[in-house]
Amino acid sequence: MKINNKDFATLAICAIRYCHGRQTYMPSLVQDIIRPHLPELKDKDISVMLQDCEGMTEFDFGHPGIDRPNWERWHEELKAEKERRAING
Repeated sequence: MKINNKDFATLAICAIRYCHGRQTYMPSLVQDIIRPHLPELKDKDISVMLQDCEGMTEFDFGHPGIDRPNWERWHEELKAEKERRAING
C-alpha cells in the first residue's frame, strides 16, 4: 500500500506527538521511520515538528538520561533539515 506525502506528514506529526514523554523504545523507532523521509516533507511539516520539540517540557522528554539525548538529537536533525532547505532553496 502506498501513502501520499500529505497523509504521511500527518501521520508523522501525530506519531511524534504521541511519543512525547514516552519512556519506551517508541520515540526512537518513530524517529527512525521518519528520518529518511524528512526531505520529502513540506517545510510546514518540519516546522511543526520542530516547534513541538522546542515546546517540550522536562516531563515531555521522559527519562533525562535516556530519552532526552534522543529528543535533543531529533531536534538538531530537524533544525539541520530546515537549514539545508534554506541554503539550497
